[in-house]
Amino acid sequence: MRTVLRSLSAAMAVAVSVAFAAPASAQTTFEKIIKDKKIRITAEVTSPPFGILDSTGQPDGSEIAVARQLAKDLGVELELVQVTAPQRIPALLAGRADVAISSLSITIDRAKTVAFANPHGALSIVIAAPESVDIKGPADLAGKRIGITRATLEEATVPGIAPKDAKIVFFDDIAATIQALLSGQVDAAGFSAFAAKSVADRNPDKKLQSKFVVRTAFYAAAVRPADHDLLRFLNTWVFLRTQDGTLAAIYEKHTGVKLIPLPTF
Repeated sequence: MRTVLRSLSAAMAVAVSVAFAAPASAQTTFEKIIKDKKIRITAEVTSPPFGILDSTGQPDGSEIAVARQLAKDLGVELELVQVTAPQRIPALLAGRADVAISSLSITIDRAKTVAFANPHGALSIVIAAPESVDIKGPADLAGKRIGITRATLEEATVPGIAPKDAKIVFFDDIAATIQALLSGQVDAAGFSAFAAKSVADRNPDKKLQSKFVVRTAFYAAAVRPADHDLLRFLNTWVFLRTQDGTLAAIYEKHTGVKLIPLPTF
């Protein structure tokens, strides 16, 4: 533990010295974060257990905790930029946020527009539906209305495994998708396994079940493609906080399951 913390401190010291050594005209995002002592990170608060609003209306969840840990280790103030799932990447690219940390799964299409750090979490996409709806696999989605949240891994994976006569119904945020499932507007919906469990636990009368796993994927922090120094720091930070168990502890606290081994680029 001491070795890991010394390594993190050393990395921070080097980063800070480099940041202040650079001329103002060439200031990068990372240098600005260090100089201004503030980092802006996306916060999607309608996607349990990654991001929610607690009983006092404050952001909470595993990705919020990761963002807070990152800001703490940088020694800077955290500004959470609240976004919906479709707004995560646009907010980053428009400069409203410095880093996107909002259970952003790594895909080829997303990698064309943003630079991903090494993953710090994993999630499975499942099809959830009431107990009374007979679904055991992709073929059983035939003729059914399937709710999907836009700009999510669900949108990238579920339509591809659904039969041609399945009706995919898109929603702009996960809260709308959840409401559609609870109200019977759709027969089933695609969610992360954690979100599906959370919805089922909070609505026991609906007798919701996770019917089958569509795909298991990894999610990571993302930055703008030109932010090379910020990306290098994030990769170092993820490595060190993975080694000392910090990220696994955050994941397990909020999801209730252990974090599986994570790949690196």
